[in-house]
Amino acid sequence: MIKTEDLLAFLAVAESESFSKASVKEGIQIATLSRAIARLEKQLETTLFNRTTRKLVMTEEGVVFKGYAQQALNTLELGQQHLQAHQTEPVGKLRIDAAFAFISHQLVPLLPEFRKRYPKVELELTTNDRVVDLLDNKVDVAIRIGDLKDSTLHARALGQSPLVVVASPDYLHANGTPQDINQLSDHTLIGFSQASHLNNWHFKTTHPPLSFGLHASSGEIIKQLCVNGMGVTTLSYYMIHQELAEGSLVEILPNAIQHPNRRESIQAVYYKQSALASRISLFLDFIQDKLTLAP
Repeated sequence: MIKTEDLLAFLAVAESESFSKASVKEGIQIATLSRAIARLEKQLETTLFNRTTRKLVMTEEGVVFKGYAQQALNTLELGQQHLQAHQTEPVGKLRIDAAFAFISHQLVPLLPEFRKRYPKVELELTTNDRVVDLLDNKVDVAIRIGDLKDSTLHARALGQSPLVVVASPDYLHANGTPQDINQLSDHTLIGFSQASHLNNWHFKTTHPPLSFGLHASSGEIIKQLCVNGMGVTTLSYYMIHQELAEGSLVEILPNAIQHPNRRESIQAVYYKQSALASRISLFLDFIQDKLTLAP
């Protein structure tokens, strides 16, 4: 019989591609991890990793087994969630993943009240500005902005957050305010360096290709560059509503963007087979009408 702890050790090593890194990440001794892998390889009668002095690489059999191991552990956790769902008070870990800006500006202000209401729900937050695999990253629910392409996921719409073209008052004072999209070529535009699709500002009318003078990998960094007078950018309302209210950012070209567009939908996603464990459901119910997504 394969032990659950051996599967966990195998996945830790597989994801880290290193015994030493897996040891540090999971707090498990290297010798313990090594024995777990050895037991698995003996039980499965196959080699899961090719080892050299410099590198650890999964074999083809290891790659196949990884998928089954993830599925098995996910099934066990769903069983635990099902039992916990029938308890009178929600309990257990809830792992949430979202872009840093969404967690910082939308979720964090709501969490004190959530924790007060559901003290036995253990929250774990991770931030990613890229789409992550829920299983690989041990995520229960992810907040995603834009289209949903993975058909194995179920989505719950949280709302629409319109795109807004913005600049700081200091920048506009020094460089003038563009009156139409064709004048953007005379300005410094700030865009994303690692997600080119986010540099589509979804204007209503055709225009010359946008040329970006500054790039950053994070929406939060782009916002700070813009607040500090570095140029013009387009960001979702949910992450700049405070700056707009305070006046540190000013909306320009207010009628230029087509609404809605594929960058404006915000969804919570989870695996269909999870059947919405109670703590996922109550978390989404809790935040649904408290988010600041639109004016």
